[in-house]
Amino acid sequence: MTKRPTKPKRQKKSDRLMYAGISKQEMMCDMALAPMDRLAEQMDAHWGIDRLPELVTPETAAKYGSAMAKLNAAIEANDPAEVQLRAEVVMRGLSAMDAEAKRLGAQPASPDVWEVELNGETVGIMRDARGWKAIQAQRPDLRLVTLREVAAALEAWSQSVPAEYERAIKASFGDEAEVVSYKRKKDIDDPIPF
Repeated sequence: MTKRPTKPKRQKKSDRLMYAGISKQEMMCDMALAPMDRLAEQMDAHWGIDRLPELVTPETAAKYGSAMAKLNAAIEANDPAEVQLRAEVVMRGLSAMDAEAKRLGAQPASPDVWEVELNGETVGIMRDARGWKAIQAQRPDLRLVTLREVAAALEAWSQSVPAEYERAIKASFGDEAEVVSYKRKKDIDDPIPF
């Protein structure tokens, strides 16, 4: 299995508090990445995080991977002119993949979210975790969790004592029975009378 190319992370080296001793070249490289970062964020918001290369032909995805690898090498070499050139190539690649994905009829990241109110807080369960940016932008009030996180929580829950009670309740009253609340009582610390 080949590793997918990753976007270089802008270090925000313009922050003089965190990066007091950076070189001119590092600053120039960082700033040359800013427009590419903005475009990548827009693509992630529309198509889903790191999803766009999956929506195009393998040839197009491979070209984009090559452009990313060259950009990463330029960043490692700390070469501002090369970083600028390679960032421009990556931006053209993002735009080309966007057009190709649209031409191929690809669908944007799913904004589907199931909402449940629990103890006064609304929780959103996302169908497609890669759509979280779009969902969060539309509904900043939601606490978002993924379907996988729900499954992992259920797996952990199934090993607990309250889960044993729940199984006993459903065995007695049928699967229509629904537990609507769990109240944790304080641990009993009574002395044993013997």
